[in-house]
Amino acid sequence: MKGLSSMQTIGDDGEMSLENTIHNRFDINWFISDQFTFTAGLRNRIIIGNNVSLIPDYADYIARDSGYFDLSWVWAENTSWIGVSQFDRLMVDYTTGSLQVTLGRQRINWGQTFVWNPNDLFNTYSYFDFDYEEKPGSDALRLQYYIGESSKLELSTAMNSESEITSVLFYRFNTKGYDIQFLGGVYTQTDYVVGGGFSGSIAGGGFSGELTYFHPMDKDEGDPAITATLHYDYMFKSSLNLQFETLYNGFGQEEFSSGIGDLLFQDLSPKNLFPTKLALFGSGSYQVSPLFWVMLAGMYGPEGNFWYVGPTLTYSISNTMELSGFGQYFSMDEVEDSSGIPLINQGTAIFVRFKWSF
Repeated sequence: MKGLSSMQTIGDDGEMSLENTIHNRFDINWFISDQFTFTAGLRNRIIIGNNVSLIPDYADYIARDSGYFDLSWVWAENTSWIGVSQFDRLMVDYTTGSLQVTLGRQRINWGQTFVWNPNDLFNTYSYFDFDYEEKPGSDALRLQYYIGESSKLELSTAMNSESEITSVLFYRFNTKGYDIQFLGGVYTQTDYVVGGGFSGSIAGGGFSGELTYFHPMDKDEGDPAITATLHYDYMFKSSLNLQFETLYNGFGQEEFSSGIGDLLFQDLSPKNLFPTKLALFGSGSYQVSPLFWVMLAGMYGPEGNFWYVGPTLTYSISNTMELSGFGQYFSMDEVEDSSGIPLINQGTAIFVRFKWSF
């Protein structure tokens, strides 16, 4: 159970929105037999605030479901609050010997880096959506065959809400202390994809990377492009942890027509991980005491001069309760629409969250 309160301002006029979210989750695992397991995860939210009335079709936006089956629904809607639920996990798992078969709404996570994941072709998520730790799932059939202790071959096929099929063959193995992976297949019936990734360590810190090449199936639908990331993190004896990541985005924009909305409301996908062609990320976290933890993160995109700064404070009240504060600041160069009217180019948000695990 989580309670999240937020205060957000967008633009220079100081217009403010207030929102409170009560977030509850039920996870069910039914071990039917030694071979069969049924899993369900139900996400429930009550959202109260002026965004409900200020933003057109806000309930539909919150309840959107990218899977083939629409497993989200709005069960209450008022002028100031909405209630919405979603099954983001609903699957049956069958295991026999070295073969594992999973059918249904599930998370297929092939990412090796922290912020942006070009190899995560099924379940793209936003770094800014910090309150959704479980992350979204896909309606998919997943076949995994384990080869020894550290290698596996996998074929995953999913269908999205537009009835577009993504089907990818994936192979992962370990050599000389590094996990190596390769993949190839079809993405949303629009692109052939090949790629790979790795994770290991260098100079005492974690080192990882990913790369995916997209080749349009229809030559009139654009040019081939590559998306790639590199990540490095290092933990000092003092508990200070530093992380750095860079993204090269072959689909990045050079001009921005929607102002800060290009970043805040982008339609996330492996082909649209960030608006700019190049992006840099850095963060530092430190455990002040056994119960108190602080972090400061930032991003920069040269095209459009995108900036993001995000501090976090977390205090552990008990083994089951946690209090956190989050800040988010976004900024970019001033841009105008086709009529010459300046568009919103900055925004600030403050969040306070109480989390109770039971």
